[in-house]
Amino acid sequence: MVAPNESGTNVLWLRSLDVMDAQPLRGTEAASLPFWSPDSRFIGFFADGKLKKIDVTGGPPQTISETSASEGGTWNNDGTILLGSIRGPLFRVSASGGQAVPVTALDASKKETTHRWPTFLPDGKRFLYLAGSPIKVYAGSLGSNETKELTLSDSKALYAPPGYLLFVTDATLMAQPFDAERAELTGEKFPVAEDVRTNSNAGRSAFSVSDNGVLTYRPGSLGTANEMVWFDRSGKRLETVGPLTDTRGVELSPDQKRVAVHRHEVTGGDIWLMDLLRADAGTRFTFNTAQHYGAPVWSPDLMSVVFGSMNPRAIYQKNANGTGNEQELFKTGNQIMPWSWSRDGGFLIYEVTDPKTGADLWILPMSGDRKPTPFLQTGFIERHAQFSPDGRSVAYASNESGNYEVYVRSFPSATGKWKVSTDGGASPRWRADGREIFFLTSDRKLWSVDVKSGPSTFEASVPKLLFETRVTAPNDNFFAYDVAPDGRRFLMTTVPGDNESNEPITVVLNWHAGLASRK
Repeated sequence: MVAPNESGTNVLWLRSLDVMDAQPLRGTEAASLPFWSPDSRFIGFFADGKLKKIDVTGGPPQTISETSASEGGTWNNDGTILLGSIRGPLFRVSASGGQAVPVTALDASKKETTHRWPTFLPDGKRFLYLAGSPIKVYAGSLGSNETKELTLSDSKALYAPPGYLLFVTDATLMAQPFDAERAELTGEKFPVAEDVRTNSNAGRSAFSVSDNGVLTYRPGSLGTANEMVWFDRSGKRLETVGPLTDTRGVELSPDQKRVAVHRHEVTGGDIWLMDLLRADAGTRFTFNTAQHYGAPVWSPDLMSVVFGSMNPRAIYQKNANGTGNEQELFKTGNQIMPWSWSRDGGFLIYEVTDPKTGADLWILPMSGDRKPTPFLQTGFIERHAQFSPDGRSVAYASNESGNYEVYVRSFPSATGKWKVSTDGGASPRWRADGREIFFLTSDRKLWSVDVKSGPSTFEASVPKLLFETRVTAPNDNFFAYDVAPDGRRFLMTTVPGDNESNEPITVVLNWHAGLASRK
């Protein structure tokens, strides 16, 4: 499992079911999404833009391949690993190392932008994965382009001997008889466990099953409660803002009197506005949770807020005082995310996921004909774009090197490119005077870079570590923090207490006993 060590950095921990204590695996800092080799000798995991493996008997991790942000891995007896993608198809790579290559193709007719959470079936050739909106489980096969739709699901699907498919629907772990040789469902689904922790938007769920009938899962709410906290530059906790909620995204108003956030719910989420001077619990700003409103951005004049929607995939604008209905600014068939509004009010920069070119940055003029134009289309993922205070530059994160790094480009020409981070980075934020850029690394550390810029020049100092954070997600679809104008305080969504990893995990032995009559 993944959990913080004594310094608060996430690492891999290993625990035998017959003992109480877990042991950390050295060298696995910033690890995420672990998965086992078929012989249980190795654990594969993702860290620092790389796919790695570590021998559970000891030794340092070994890098298998460079990889962009991934969503799950699975390993067969032939030494082939399949990788899911946040934005893209499934990839395959040899467990001994090498270049990851696509193994599936996104279906544009189904508006697919991601294939994720792969898992091999017993023959090691066929596999399951998630795709589409709404999410469905599909079966594919190595060496074939044919796929088979199986069922709707809120989560990854796992095969469990002697012949069941396990997946989550409405926080309930379901089992359905399944013929693994034909990759076909053969009976009706039935519940196995209730209240299983699941993120239905990402297809993540906290359950696992072994070949010998051991089932584990983590109960709990579908969201992860976190808190918003002000910190100073040393990491000292100053003040808590608002209640414990599943908050994703922090966007301070230009006058620093309010903050706009996305509060996640089972079916999606809405935008809430909070008055920082009154220290209130917030006021709901949007009222259609199923549309999954997110990524709020304030207008420079404080008069309105723009935000993205997942259903339909569009950008909306609404009066900041809450009056009137939201106005659709732009609609697209692909996932869309607004990031920043230029200080002069002239332009909005946003991200669009494209099956062919990854995640691109586009510019939407906020007056005139409002015809969007591309800013960056590279075949890689560009995100977290932020206009500089003078409007002459854009800071953003890109995985073009195989690892997310922070870059700056000139605006509007996009000519000139300067690297700001040196060993990974995402979520850049400018200080109000434009002389400092902050960013997060995958191990949840906050860094600072002094910058100097001119009409065609840019200089960046060596990054300085400010402090280790407990932000909920350093490279998510939302900003996990914002910065006060003077750069001396930071408002962050942070994991409260000792982290949810301390919550109990339910273990069920011989979970399928007595189920033969259901097949």
